[in-house]
Amino acid sequence: MSDSYDFVIVGSGAGGLAAAIKAKLLGLKPLLLEKTPFVGGSSMMSGGILWLPNNPLMKRAGVADSREASLRYLENFVSADSTYSTPARREAFVDTIDEFVTTMEGQGMKYRFCHGYADYYDHLPGGHAVGRALEAELFDLNRLGEWKNRARMPSFAVPIRTSEFGKVMCMGVTLEGKLTVARVAGRFVWSKLTHQVLSGAGGSLQGRMLEIALKLGIEIWTDAGFVDFDMRNGRVAGIHIRHEGRDRTIGATRGVLISAGGFAHNSAMRNRYQKHPISSEWTFSNPGDTGEAIEAMARAGAGLALMDEAWWVMNWKHQIDADGVSNDENPYLEMGRHWQLLPELMKPHTVMVDQGGSRFVNETTSYMEIGRAIYARNATTPAIPAWLIMDRQARKRYFFASQPPGHIPEKWIKSGWVKVDNTLAGLARQCGIDPAGLEAGIARYNTSCETGVDAEFGRGSNAYQRYYGDPTKPNPCMGPISEPPFWAAALYPGDVGTCGGSIANERADVLRADGSAIEGLYAAGNCTASFCGPYYVGAGQSIAASSIFGYIAAKHAAQ
Repeated sequence: MSDSYDFVIVGSGAGGLAAAIKAKLLGLKPLLLEKTPFVGGSSMMSGGILWLPNNPLMKRAGVADSREASLRYLENFVSADSTYSTPARREAFVDTIDEFVTTMEGQGMKYRFCHGYADYYDHLPGGHAVGRALEAELFDLNRLGEWKNRARMPSFAVPIRTSEFGKVMCMGVTLEGKLTVARVAGRFVWSKLTHQVLSGAGGSLQGRMLEIALKLGIEIWTDAGFVDFDMRNGRVAGIHIRHEGRDRTIGATRGVLISAGGFAHNSAMRNRYQKHPISSEWTFSNPGDTGEAIEAMARAGAGLALMDEAWWVMNWKHQIDADGVSNDENPYLEMGRHWQLLPELMKPHTVMVDQGGSRFVNETTSYMEIGRAIYARNATTPAIPAWLIMDRQARKRYFFASQPPGHIPEKWIKSGWVKVDNTLAGLARQCGIDPAGLEAGIARYNTSCETGVDAEFGRGSNAYQRYYGDPTKPNPCMGPISEPPFWAAALYPGDVGTCGGSIANERADVLRADGSAIEGLYAAGNCTASFCGPYYVGAGQSIAASSIFGYIAAKHAAQ
């Protein structure tokens, strides 16, 4: 069976929806394909943040930024001879932001400026300490009608904004934290009384984008798996898909956009391209993130880059203990077998160590750098898993995963999720850490806490690093590990997706290794090599890049 559309989009994450909306507004007939039964992609499961420098909401809020500062900041992360991040590509990203935000707002999108969510390297030239991030306003998923059950459920289908998480995590030490919790609880009660399903984070971003697409009458197919390109005389003329059990060929007169994510759930590709040890079980990306579109682009001649990298984030992973307690029997961990640990690493009275007991990285820096540091350390000293060490003060004052201050479920301890002991040496023996090494490493750290300056790694040394810290401390990220009992959790280098793939230019054209464009083929998002290189430069960088370059691809296809 054969069909024909102007513009065919593979993948329903932020980039796919942005491209479909723009194509429709430009008069094209787009088709959006999603291979799983659920629309939204990994963007739906994310914090729903977009890193958009010099955006209109910043200007409305009176927060200064500029094109020049934005481009200078991006120059910090790529080499001058980069093939996947040329000056033209970076300029296209920055120069499209104003139009993109204005267009989406005109269609009903409601954004909020995340004041204070600093660039991850705000101390570098062009960096911004107030931040450049936007999020979507809370959204009632019931507004999607029958599509509500066809949308991928967000990781946090609760009425909390991503920008509020930092405050909630400090509910044990600040009045602002307690008031934020009260506000979220009030919204939750109100949503129940009014029969709403209010969502923040990825649910609010993707829910609103999907609502816009549906209002515009954009055709969306689910259970439509990409198989290969339909190549005609060296040009991509369409694609072959498997839709609801039937093989179909879809013509694309203006081009095909691949916005299908990376290969986080493809074990063979991860073992072929990435650092070891690696496991697809450690990823937080959506189950459809399996990489066949990247392999098809390579077969069509695309050059690839950054295939060894992912958007690393620490994964606290369940280990089944000898008593046989499995994660399925653990009712406390909503996300199943693993949990992202990010704010926890930035809190005082915590450190991360290798199996020799020594720190090896600034725990409060960009999570992408922490992942790379774990692999670098593991080459000389076992560091997979690494261990998050906490004392009684940390457990009394701060959240840990889903648990509020002062509470750890007994099953977590019984099943081996968390280790606890009254001495550091005893804790080390439980974890397989060198006891003398851990005691010495903690002693060095505690000495630094006396001055509030981390002489070894610079913990808490810029605005981003302090964002999730404890504002009641002189250095919000530092506090001694000195009061028993002591706690430990094993951390693995998880990710929210891979960040390598085809090389693309400023028009989102997919390029061959020689720099020539494959006619009719565009790509955006995690199936492309990141335009920021192996760095995560600010909250929402990957979703923003996917959205902007999907939007650019639609504009170019319409021309």
